[in-house]
Amino acid sequence: MTAAVSAPKISSSRLIVCYAAILGTLPYLTLKASWVTGGSLGLRDPSFVDSQLMLFANLLTGGMDVVAVILALAFTYSWGRRIPAPLVLFPIWIGTGLLAPIVLNLPVIVADLMKPQLAELPLENWVWAVVYGGFAWQGILLLTAFVLYARDRWWFVVTGTVRPGTIGVAGLLGITAALVSAIGHSIWAFGSGGMSARGQDVVIAVLSVLAAIALATVARGRFWPRLVLVWTGAGAMAGSGAWGLFGAFTMGSGGQVPVLAVQAIGGVLLMTSVLRRLPHAA
Repeated sequence: MTAAVSAPKISSSRLIVCYAAILGTLPYLTLKASWVTGGSLGLRDPSFVDSQLMLFANLLTGGMDVVAVILALAFTYSWGRRIPAPLVLFPIWIGTGLLAPIVLNLPVIVADLMKPQLAELPLENWVWAVVYGGFAWQGILLLTAFVLYARDRWWFVVTGTVRPGTIGVAGLLGITAALVSAIGHSIWAFGSGGMSARGQDVVIAVLSVLAAIALATVARGRFWPRLVLVWTGAGAMAGSGAWGLFGAFTMGSGGQVPVLAVQAIGGVLLMTSVLRRLPHAA
């Protein structure tokens, strides 16, 4: 007769992180639910969301926050460890790439929000604070939940050493793309636009360079700090590049498309290359 094995108890700290992360999605989801159902919450000009394109964009971004809720639960409860790794890693990698730059750029965003906003903007002033505050909140807590989850499921990545090999052609192309991304965003940071947008360009440029350096030196020293830098920098390249391409194509502005395309592809190449060097579980 075999004794039943009870599931390991979930610590209260992990539960707090999980549900705090979910709480951070609610204001944004409330706004999106209002806009896709014809509401005017936070809108000075309701016609701003009255198009098929904006309906699609709001459904897409609202759906991304729903995925964040599912991930927070998966990172906390035991059933999350049974999900195939790619189904967990891809969305949180893209989420890291979208949210980490906002967290790092938060002082600039706050300073920008404290400036008087133009009355003709389609959104009420408080909407910007709710949106970016929610993103920063999610960025900190969702990534904390992921770190706790990854530490349990893939502990050997922290304790192991880099797998022998080279970064390969994909790595070399990814490093080149990271440098192209850094140059492009550095130029844009000195161009037109608000403080937040230019600060975001600086952050993405820095993360791209750090990812390139980390991959180039992946065989030296400890592996996991370099993995973190590549994960974050490559995620920022892929996530912001893909989102930038979506905006460029839908708004009909193609001036930044070549750099954004190189950036998005380069992020995937960087990540592919570093994953090839992951340690094995003993």
